[in-house]
Amino acid sequence: MTGVNHHDMNTKNKYVILKALATKGALPRNELSVLSGLSKMAVTAIANEYMEQGVLRECGELSSSGGRKPKLLELNPNALLTLAVSIDREMLLVGIVNARGTILRAEHIPFRQVDTNQILTDNIFYLCDMMMQDPLSRNFWGIGVSCVGPLSIEEGEILNPPDFGNIHNLSIVSLLEERYHLPCYLQNDMCLAALAEAYYGRHSSMRNFLYIGISSGIGGGIILNRKLFTGTSGLAGIIGHSIVQMDGLPCTCGQRGCLEQYSSITAIVKWAREQSGDDSITWMKLAGGILEADSISQRAVDRMAEYLYVAISNFQAAFDMEGVIIGGELYGAKDYIVSNVRERLQSESLKWSYRRKIEVEGSSFVSDASFIGTSALTMENQLGR
Repeated sequence: MTGVNHHDMNTKNKYVILKALATKGALPRNELSVLSGLSKMAVTAIANEYMEQGVLRECGELSSSGGRKPKLLELNPNALLTLAVSIDREMLLVGIVNARGTILRAEHIPFRQVDTNQILTDNIFYLCDMMMQDPLSRNFWGIGVSCVGPLSIEEGEILNPPDFGNIHNLSIVSLLEERYHLPCYLQNDMCLAALAEAYYGRHSSMRNFLYIGISSGIGGGIILNRKLFTGTSGLAGIIGHSIVQMDGLPCTCGQRGCLEQYSSITAIVKWAREQSGDDSITWMKLAGGILEADSISQRAVDRMAEYLYVAISNFQAAFDMEGVIIGGELYGAKDYIVSNVRERLQSESLKWSYRRKIEVEGSSFVSDASFIGTSALTMENQLGR
């Protein structure tokens, strides 16, 4: 692959074409013309430019009833690669992700305790240096960083994530740019999970949706008109801190009655232990109990779904979304939770439901949505501005 002039690529028309090929796979030129609104001649000129640079390639042809058979174009799987970095409380994951959302390589370091910014930085550099030694590194066009919040996207800083050692005010973007001489982009992990769904998920046809990630806490990301919406200060979508119970349980954020205190895995396990008197209950036991019709498991997860319904209803009233995608560390209980929430939201007793029927689906990914989303983040910033 020869060098790509990313400044020349940073136009709306080229972005539409590359994003279409990234999200939809191989397409003929005439379909790219329809999707982009460009003439076939303009599409051909752009395609030829990218084929010369090694970004695109022809990969077959369609059948034709007469005349020349349309040739299919696709992204070169080894072009436009992202050096992907995912930071959470339990693990550091670094690897190579291509523009189609395929993980080409990944290495990880489990965290026991992260005491200082320097320790985290050294671990990141160690794994990134490993990726830079890979022959594919010559095709990196950016670094995408997924991290638990709170973050300062404008400053490129990890601020002070709760329950994450003494990490605070870490200028991760400038550190990575200075070391590897690549543009670097930082975003909240749940926002990137939403972006991964928008680009590469089974339900990518939805233009407007809310992604909810449920684990020890609850986070979210909003996609509006197929673009990530982060709001004025970058905090849009933090559905875990929407209030679902007035004067309810105290939350670490300082509010009372936050969704996270009722529907997170931590909250549900705590409730089930209190109700049953069994301190050995874990989330895996509850998830397994759902399949066995265990009473306490069903009551716990039904309670979880009830509060999720309240929070989603409030978001729906504000954003009029097509759908909600639920993911996170739900394991075997995901389908039950999705079905439960869907039934509540699509209830015929809601007078407006026939006009605003909202889809509720499970995530397309098991646990790597945020990591894959770093590739979409890089494309959005390199081409989509």
